[in-house]
Amino acid sequence: MHNLINRLDAICHPFPGTHVLGVVGSLLLIGSLIILPAVGETDVRPDKMTPIPELSWAITERAAPTKGFDVRTERVREGDSLSRLFSRQNLSPQLLRALIQSEKGDDRVSRLKVGRTVEFRYAADSALAELAVVQSPFHQTVAVYRDNTWAVEQRHREPEIYIEQAQATISSSLFLAGARAGLPDNLIMELANIYGHVIDFVYEIRKGDRFVVTFEKRYLDGEFIEYGNILAAEFINSGESFIAVRFKDEKGDIGYYDQNGVSLRKAFLRAPLNFRRISSNFNLNRKHPVLGTMRAHKGTDYAASTGTPIYAAGDGKVIFRGRKGGYGRLIVMKHGSNIETRYAHLSRYGKFRSGQKVRQGKVIGYVGMSGMATGPHLHYEFIVNGVHRNPRTILNKLPKAKSLPKSEIARYKRVAGTFIASLDAQRSHNELAFQSITKP
Repeated sequence: MHNLINRLDAICHPFPGTHVLGVVGSLLLIGSLIILPAVGETDVRPDKMTPIPELSWAITERAAPTKGFDVRTERVREGDSLSRLFSRQNLSPQLLRALIQSEKGDDRVSRLKVGRTVEFRYAADSALAELAVVQSPFHQTVAVYRDNTWAVEQRHREPEIYIEQAQATISSSLFLAGARAGLPDNLIMELANIYGHVIDFVYEIRKGDRFVVTFEKRYLDGEFIEYGNILAAEFINSGESFIAVRFKDEKGDIGYYDQNGVSLRKAFLRAPLNFRRISSNFNLNRKHPVLGTMRAHKGTDYAASTGTPIYAAGDGKVIFRGRKGGYGRLIVMKHGSNIETRYAHLSRYGKFRSGQKVRQGKVIGYVGMSGMATGPHLHYEFIVNGVHRNPRTILNKLPKAKSLPKSEIARYKRVAGTFIASLDAQRSHNELAFQSITKP
């Protein structure tokens, strides 16, 4: 047993072998394929998170780091081409021509993007042996020069994945609570996107609401690279619990579902852009800020910086794109036979033109202040059967998007069971701790 623990210590450094051994025992008991972290303290900070390694990464074969080469790095700048990079490296045009002629299909190193890193790897005799376009720490397109011939290949490295769990109680906003829990901005925004169909993060959030989120952290050779997917979460809003578990169905589609396999995704987004605050609520009796008169404000204004992307609230077709009076630049979308959405005061349009179909979440325009607007914002209207409806409340009455079919439920519950049990344990631990503090 002592030798086993020492071996696990070596494999899973910096995490104790005894910890990993305990996780293995838990897996055998619950028959799960997924390993979850132990319950942490109520106010989790980055240094308080408990990472648990997925044992699968320890036995996954991964490409070794590049060794034995003299590596010279080029950063692709505006106007750069592979020819310019070869010139800066004092490499011959004949070598470049042979490389380009060897490219086939999507295996190309000549397609460069500004900001991307290109590595020229030289052998001991100073001859170019490899040229690598680094798409990410986990993916490179590499051209190998061997026997006077180029061969282009894709190289992938599997990350070392650790699963962590963080939690927070909201006192003012989701973003501040998430930051206190040690979550980066992109993970907080992803959490907001997951729950954006069922919770209004401006008008429905209450002090004391809380959440627990289970997520991935990705490492290479023991070095942290990036945050990964949110795997599961529980959000308690005004005493009501909302569970979300990430699941890939048999078609390869990924979504978030509650404990019963019901999708959190509805037919329409709660808000058509990522926002931090709304500047004007739906109000039929407000004073117009430009005209200075009482005028029905049949929509919701989202204050945001000029250029903020605006998303299609639901699947539909663009039926109008152009200027229209006080709306300024306006896009009107039709959804089915009886629902219409309008997006006004745009600074510019997206790529979709009038008559084109658009999927939910695609960018259709950008925030601006064209027309009668005192500052940059999106004016958003929701019309049902020709009648303006409050976009923040009508969504509760619209049907959810497609949920998991019965054939997928059994597999989903096997995957989700462990996550949900961990979320329940975390919540129970918090409630017990709260009671022990508050009871005399």
